[in-house]
Amino acid sequence: MKKNLLPPPVGAALWLLAGTMPIDAIAQSGGLFLPENGGPSNGTAQAGSAALARDAETAWLNPAGMTRLESPEAVISLMPFRLGFQFNPSAATTINGSNGADQGDWGPAAATFIAVPVSERVALGFSLTSPAGLIIDPADDWVGGSWTTKSSLMAVNLEPSVGVRLNDQWSIGAGLDVQYLTFEQELRVPLVGQIVGIDGDSWNVGASVGLLWEPLETTRLGLRYRSPVEHELSGDLTLIGTRQVSTSFLMPMSATLSGYHELSDRVALLADVGWSNWQAFDRNVLTLDNSGLTTELARNYQDVCNFALGAHFRPAARWLLMVGAGYTSSAVADADRTPDLPADQQVRGSVGVEYEINARWRIGANYTYLWLGENQIDQTRVLGARLAGDYDAFAHIIGAYGSVRF
Repeated sequence: MKKNLLPPPVGAALWLLAGTMPIDAIAQSGGLFLPENGGPSNGTAQAGSAALARDAETAWLNPAGMTRLESPEAVISLMPFRLGFQFNPSAATTINGSNGADQGDWGPAAATFIAVPVSERVALGFSLTSPAGLIIDPADDWVGGSWTTKSSLMAVNLEPSVGVRLNDQWSIGAGLDVQYLTFEQELRVPLVGQIVGIDGDSWNVGASVGLLWEPLETTRLGLRYRSPVEHELSGDLTLIGTRQVSTSFLMPMSATLSGYHELSDRVALLADVGWSNWQAFDRNVLTLDNSGLTTELARNYQDVCNFALGAHFRPAARWLLMVGAGYTSSAVADADRTPDLPADQQVRGSVGVEYEINARWRIGANYTYLWLGENQIDQTRVLGARLAGDYDAFAHIIGAYGSVRF
């Protein structure tokens, strides 16, 4: 880490904050950059996400798929989720304090998807999603309080999109991602003996493109690309008065290849292979006010790969059962993981059920259990203070949605 000589106590606080702001928390896990949105794709752990193209959710998952819809449609979903983080300190820890109890909490999420065919070849869409979220709230006497005593983060994405059918087999699509990121965090600064609070937000814009190939009536392949979105975050640092701080954070580019194949009228198989360019986020720089005083923390991130397999089963004409499992690799090695987000690789298992009330209305529900890896922590702070141990980390994700065709 490279750091400038800043006047204490502001220099000490800025140095600590450079490694603990929750914007880094997303990056470290590959992370809580979660694909779940409460909609139908949750039922298969997102397997087949860019190829399924069966309802308005495709406005977000792959706008090229909107060309398959025969009528305007809207899908609205709700997704309460429960993050669980339980720290288990090892004998190597040299800081006094408790294990922080359960540091996770319940959080709300929701999404809206709209797709409107305007001709035989063109469809327009809109989606409102929350692609990243974090809530960590350990006990006040937590041993890792100099990293974080409380963190919350939320990203909201608004995307108008368009899909165009080129011929009987090929369609293309594109969307404009208007993204809002907000965060709040508190931590204990040992050198000045008090709690520091920081908060901030940012708007920025990215884009997505999609491709859909339908070689057979029963088979589809979809490709989705999302551009990076770089946020310029600015907020208030509360420490003996209020000072402004700023930093940048890159939501990385990603690509997903999906497949969908019907084995029969009742059974279909779905698959996803994806990649996210977290290696592009190689450092974190914080700037204090407009003074030019900065501190920089190198990040040894690595690209993330994800895989998912799923299936659809139709036991009766109006019922659809879904099941899936997925894996996402870690974006950070054990030596670089910090307690602001104790997440590692992701392993998820999902189930879902959907019922078609009539030709216009459908309802559905799904559940995902998400295991967040082994989460080894071994970090040293001011005056040689060492925090070492591991986490029991998981998430329960519940989705419920309704769909209407117009």
